[in-house]
Amino acid sequence: MNKNFFENQSHYRLLACLAFLGYFFLMFGNGMVSLTHPDEVFYVQSAKEMVQHNSWLTPLIFDWRQFEKPILFYWLMAGVIKIFGPTPFVARFWPAFFGILGVLTAYGIAWTLFRQKRLAFLSGVVLMTSWIYLALSRAVLTDMVFSIWVVMALGAFCWGYYDRRYREKGIIVFCVLCGIAILTKGILGLLFCMTPVLGFLIYKKDLDFLKTRSLLWGILLLAAIAVPWHVLMYRWYGQEFIQEYWQNVHVRRIFEAEHPKSDKWYFYPLLMIGGVMPWSLFLIPTAGLVYRLFTTSTENRDRFAFLLFWIVATYLYVQPAHSKLASYIFPVFPAIAILIAYSLERILEGDVEKFFNKMAESIGYLMAAVFAGMGIAAIVMAKKYSSYVPDMLPVYVFAGAALLWAGALALASAKKRYGTQLAINASFTCLILLVMFSSRPSIEPWVSCKDISLVLNKTDQSPTTLLTSKFYVRGVRFYTDRKVAVININGKGFFSPHPIPFLNTDEKVLSFLEQQPVTYGIVRKNDLGDLYRITADGYHLQELDDIGGKHLIKIEKKS
Repeated sequence: MNKNFFENQSHYRLLACLAFLGYFFLMFGNGMVSLTHPDEVFYVQSAKEMVQHNSWLTPLIFDWRQFEKPILFYWLMAGVIKIFGPTPFVARFWPAFFGILGVLTAYGIAWTLFRQKRLAFLSGVVLMTSWIYLALSRAVLTDMVFSIWVVMALGAFCWGYYDRRYREKGIIVFCVLCGIAILTKGILGLLFCMTPVLGFLIYKKDLDFLKTRSLLWGILLLAAIAVPWHVLMYRWYGQEFIQEYWQNVHVRRIFEAEHPKSDKWYFYPLLMIGGVMPWSLFLIPTAGLVYRLFTTSTENRDRFAFLLFWIVATYLYVQPAHSKLASYIFPVFPAIAILIAYSLERILEGDVEKFFNKMAESIGYLMAAVFAGMGIAAIVMAKKYSSYVPDMLPVYVFAGAALLWAGALALASAKKRYGTQLAINASFTCLILLVMFSSRPSIEPWVSCKDISLVLNKTDQSPTTLLTSKFYVRGVRFYTDRKVAVININGKGFFSPHPIPFLNTDEKVLSFLEQQPVTYGIVRKNDLGDLYRITADGYHLQELDDIGGKHLIKIEKKS
């Protein structure tokens, strides 16, 4: 990874290279696995129903309005679905596209801050090969799209701040992107964009940077983008919109955990460390190097300050909320990738104390042990849960390749070939991706309702309402286009209410079964046990199929 090679390349060529790599890591093969439950099918089903009902302003789910998110992501989804249909690749196109765009933006921000092409290129590579970035680029969620609007807004600020020729344009573009972020995920779009910038400018004692007419124009454009849809929804739906969109989505999640198991103080710190695998161990020299340079030298201090304000501001908003998800903290990862790339650049240059080079060597050995351990663990776990792994060949291939990667990484570390070490580290993500592709036949039945729904569609074409488990209801609706009801004995309703029957008592289930002579359903094992108990006296329950832990059943009254 010769530095002169990178410095002699044009930005266009380096960006084109990152875009090509980004396509492979983040978009290639996105149509191989069917849309998964419960989240992917939620967003795609909403967009599909918007197209079916020609409802381009109001998001829908189960043929009824829903305000889980603002409208922009649904517009993007509905647009491509209307043209190309709701296929997996089409549905995952926008998250993957924005994932690639985020890689290019990280390059641009790193270049703006440090003016080193190899460092900027490394920022893009670290980001695209981080496992959390790979995962969210390949999932139909709003968070990748939202996060990249935020990242591009912060990039526009950097552009205007560090090159004052573009101050006016930078402020206007920042405000426009901030407005688009609000239209994608609500008030967090404003907070995640504005807080790092204001904190940084206060730290720099440079709030005068904002004293320009372009800020007024920017605010007007922000309002023109973000406000009209919200006003229209309030005028059309009044308190229903306020209750669902503001109270339930924005306020309730601060005080109530949607997923109680993740409501731990250490959830986000561990995620920020683990999310950048296979680069996690490099956070140790990164933290030490940044701390030393920040406290003992003025060189690049304000650049580090900006990246740290970016990370800390986002963290301080999401940490106090009881509803915690991996995707909520996602906007910090481009900043973390740039900091890691900075330390990698210094190690490659040899422009650090021997301690840091020794640490890089040690990290190589440790990561080699991690790779080898993953290969061995894959075989052990596959044999332990053999019923879930119909074909062991992909497991053995992965284990062998992981051991090969481990050996190569250990050898590169021993010879102090840090560039080779980094290339091997990054390419391990490629191995993970290839194994996922080859494991598709084993994985898909467990993560998607498609296969079991196809069997149901062949078995029954009646218009009756289907009975499903809570976890499967969105997937069953998407793949069958049938009305659905949920069985979840003693369970709580959806965090965001769905306009479908929710049967959480024996009496409600029996009342539902009375309404139609034959009921088909797709349920989990625990719900199947409840149904056997509830229907023991007056109904005949028949199991028709079992795919990926999903039981296809038929219930009819005893004659």
